[in-house]
Amino acid sequence: MRVHVALTPAELEGADLHAQTVVVIDVFRAATTVATALSNGCRAIIPALTPDDARARAQEFPRGEVLLAGERGGEPIEGFDLGNSPLEYTPDRVARRVVILTTTNGTRALLKVSGAASTVVGALVNAKAIAQRARDQRRTLTLACAGELGEPSLEDTVCAGVIIEAISQGGGPLELSDTAAIARGVARDYRHRLGDLPVESGWGRHLLGRGCDKDLAACLALDAWPIVPVFRNGRVVASEP
Repeated sequence: MRVHVALTPAELEGADLHAQTVVVIDVFRAATTVATALSNGCRAIIPALTPDDARARAQEFPRGEVLLAGERGGEPIEGFDLGNSPLEYTPDRVARRVVILTTTNGTRALLKVSGAASTVVGALVNAKAIAQRARDQRRTLTLACAGELGEPSLEDTVCAGVIIEAISQGGGPLELSDTAAIARGVARDYRHRLGDLPVESGWGRHLLGRGCDKDLAACLALDAWPIVPVFRNGRVVASEP
């Protein structure tokens, strides 16, 4: 299996993904939030590029069935029902509802790869399930890191490497691109010290400064959710591996 890591969404511009599985990674916090929401009974998550896009999509649903959610710069959006904290997405809030989500990095990255053969959402909380899905599909795999404002992010790179390491444990040779080999090496360094990521990543420090330490702890809960969020037809829905 060939495995590539795109450290930023810009690296996917013009890429031919039609025969590939793509994993969109945004550890702090959108991908973690998606996995948490679906695990807690959310019917579907619809990614939106902007807050105005999200508000427009919400008009397609009865008010009681839809929640507006997201952030800009790490802060909740005024007038929205939820922010981007995975801790907000409890069964009481999201079960049987559709969430329309717009975030600074994660949803933008997800919308860039809609043409892939299969698109899933990965984070540390569901890394093992994502790895199993990739092994089962046996396609060329691209791990697409959302990064931070167009730059690579440490936490997403580590997560990509953790997924690669989990895939390798299932047997069979892997053909790694240079960036995939780098991500795997970084993940091996951090595997037993994931707790250092918030203070060693730029976005982690940004969130710590806004009192989001409990969010970050939730984002570091390795394999907490055995779920594969699948993006198709404009929606992210749960698919058990």
